[in-house]
Amino acid sequence: MAENLRVLVVDEDPDSRVATRKALQRAGFQIAGEAGFGTQAVSLSLESTPDVILIAVEEPVQRPLETAEALANAAPDTPILMYSSTADTESVRQGMVFGARDYLAKPLQAARLREAVHRALEQEERRQMRRAGQLAGEVGRGTIIVVTGAKGGIGKSVASVNLALALRLETGKSVALVDADTQFGDVSTLLDLVPPLTAADILRDPSRFDRVTAANFLTAHGSGVNVLATARDEDPWATCDGDTWRGIIDVLAQLHEFVVIDTSGAFDAFVRRAVECASLTLLLTTGEVSSVRDTAAAIGRLKNWGVDMGRVHLVFNRGARASGVSKADLAKAVGREVFWEIPNDRAVARSVQIGRPIVMDARNSGLGRNMRALARLIAGTRSSLVARPSSPSLLQRLIALRGRSNDADMAVPEPKLQR
Repeated sequence: MAENLRVLVVDEDPDSRVATRKALQRAGFQIAGEAGFGTQAVSLSLESTPDVILIAVEEPVQRPLETAEALANAAPDTPILMYSSTADTESVRQGMVFGARDYLAKPLQAARLREAVHRALEQEERRQMRRAGQLAGEVGRGTIIVVTGAKGGIGKSVASVNLALALRLETGKSVALVDADTQFGDVSTLLDLVPPLTAADILRDPSRFDRVTAANFLTAHGSGVNVLATARDEDPWATCDGDTWRGIIDVLAQLHEFVVIDTSGAFDAFVRRAVECASLTLLLTTGEVSSVRDTAAAIGRLKNWGVDMGRVHLVFNRGARASGVSKADLAKAVGREVFWEIPNDRAVARSVQIGRPIVMDARNSGLGRNMRALARLIAGTRSSLVARPSSPSLLQRLIALRGRSNDADMAVPEPKLQR
């Protein structure tokens, strides 16, 4: 996406316009111009040809909405974003009807503004591609989830493996798990698998990997998850360029509803490639001081990379090197709200030792329940999509036990014959 994006501000209130200008500058955008409502806004949009138009909508909303409609007619390829101090549902609905791509609340936050502008431009780009017929042959793609962190030893691989299996167990849909650790991948060990083929075999000749041959390079786990393993005696991803990586992930996303990618603890160029192709990035951290500090730096790096931060979610792992840091402390330290917390579960150590992920444990321990709940959240459902036999309630078990006892009482032994 182009740098130095230019935004036209349409706002009748001079004070509001000043605040908006400052927010745009903090977000790294250039001001294409400023105008009030009506013909002045339309004329300036045609003269300045901005990348995005930002228009204020306050009560009474009729005039700004009429201006938005006129702008949409005059510059149909330029995304329009509305901002307002009003959170009224009807105003939001009207704004969308009159051509707005997004509706932002005052006061404008630079990060939220940046995300909205980039998302609107991406949508416009795809709209034009569809209009030109360039997306006619595009196939559906699954959700790509990257699990990453700013350092090693924070539980990324355990989280990746358990999340992948939880998605499979909770949705019943196809899941691929990619070991993209550029150091020493642990996915196969955690699943107790000995993969016959790994990513190294693909990268010797990437042209062989397509929708037809992909299954040959994947190892099926007993849960139904398909694993693309890495070789422990070499670093196959070191020779993987950006186009090859995107091609591999794209094939997997065409064949699976979910693709979970486990990355290394080095926040390097390869991790950047993984994050850039992700639908959702889970950024793990612990409460350890060095982990918190590195996570704050990683968030800054993600922003510098131009990553859509709306797709990045902070995950607090309390099970790895736990400390007394609270959720609020962590959020304040890294400048980002905590999306999910992973609990401390002593059963994890044994599950790692025996190569059986904890979500497969019938006892449904703390981490198991936690990962299943996260999987349901990502899948967009509150309840499991897979029917499982319900266990009898305590009352039902007591009734059954009482019944067996009564049967025993009623089974009177036959009298012995007297001699």
